[in-house]
This record gives sequence, structure tokens and C-alpha cells, in this order.
Amino acid sequence: MELYSQVLAQLPLFALVALRSSGLFLTAPIFGQQRVPNQVRLMLSLLIAAAVFPLIPLKPVPEDAILYLIACLLELIVGLIYGWCASLIFEGMILAGQFIGLQMGFAQANILNPDSQTQRPLLSEVYYIISILIFFSLNGHHFLILAFQKSFKAVPVGTLVFNQLILERIFALFAQIFLVALIIAAPICGVLTLIDLILGLVARTAPQMNILVLSFSIKIYIGLLSLLFSLYFTFQFIHDLLLQLLQQLAQVI
Repeated sequence: MELYSQVLAQLPLFALVALRSSGLFLTAPIFGQQRVPNQVRLMLSLLIAAAVFPLIPLKPVPEDAILYLIACLLELIVGLIYGWCASLIFEGMILAGQFIGLQMGFAQANILNPDSQTQRPLLSEVYYIISILIFFSLNGHHFLILAFQKSFKAVPVGTLVFNQLILERIFALFAQIFLVALIIAAPICGVLTLIDLILGLVARTAPQMNILVLSFSIKIYIGLLSLLFSLYFTFQFIHDLLLQLLQQLAQVI
């Protein structure tokens, strides 16, 4: 009977922890995708909350109903922030695929992404799948759960306060999307730009040749070869990048 009363006394605090984990699994990479059933995400959020709950410092929850609802909203926002910042890691890869696909002439070769319900270039999906495989090879999902557990030390339950430092860290992660895309796409786009210059010189020296038609197939072949040769360096860069960004994720709040 005493154990039963202790469990009931801790249920409001556990609900706050479960709300934070629910926010995490709503926006987290891979787990927050629409293709993952809601029942699976709910079960994962409850399991993670139950695993983390004994490790967090116990704190009395607000007794007033309005204050408790505000605390619930704050916990959900904290989980959403962590999951969204973790998903930003993969947006740079998607943007890099868009840059390369546009330069190669694959601007119309789009496929429907079931999660965002938008058309994405084919190369964006290739880079996205590569980043997911490297993410799992680095145990990034374990690091994500560890960052979630440490978030209760950085932001105790119901104490989220937005300040300038938090916004600066979120904007820094957001800005790295474009930096990552440029670093990955720059070598291949540079080769394709050089091919455009060469074809332009050929068109000037031999106007009778239909360079426009030839350029389509040439740029695709050269682009795919450049993509193949740069794949090893891309793997190494994504490997180091994910480690760095996952460490920054733990320091967002």
C-alpha cells in the first residue's frame, strides 16, 4: 500500500518527463517521421521516460492546475527543441543533394518524400540515406537519448526560460545547414562548372556542333563519376560532422 501511494505521488512528475520525451520523438530524426506509427512513437517515449525517470532529480510539481498545464507545455517545447535541432543535422545533406542535382540537370528528377509530403531531388534522398546509415553506425540514437537525459540537469522540469544564449545556439545549428551543403557540394559543382566552361569554349570554336544536347549526357556522366570519387571523403566528412553536431546538440539548452 505504501508503494502504491508513492507511485501515485510521482505520477504527475512522470507525466512531465513523458511529455518531454514525447516532444523529442515527435521531431527527432528517423523516429519522428510520419512513416513511423504513432503507437510506436508513443511506446518509445514512455519507455525512454521510464528509463530516464530514476536518474533525474526529483522536484515537486506545481499544485495549481494552471501552473501544471504551463509546466506540461514547457516540457513539450523542450522535447520539440531537442528533436528539431537533431533533425537539422540531416537538412544540410538534403540541401547538398539539391545543389548537385540542379547542377547535373536532375532538377526535374524528384521523388515524393512521405514524411514532408514534398518533392525532393533524387540525390537529396541518396545523401539523406547515407547520413542515416552513418548516424546509426555512430550510435547517434544512443547519443540522442543521452542528451535527452542530460537535458534534465541543464533544464529541470518546468523551468524552461528562453534567453539569448539558447536562441544563438539554435541559430548556429540552423546556419550550419548551408555551410555543410556548400562543403559537400562544392567539389562536384566545381567540376561541373568547369565542364560548362569547356563546353562553352567548344561551342564558340565549333558552332556547328549541338553542344546543348551533348551537355546533358556529359554533365550527368561527369557528375556521377565525381560523386563516386568523392564518396569516401563525403563519408569521412559526415562522420566527423555528426560527431561534432551531436555534441553541440547536448549544449543547446
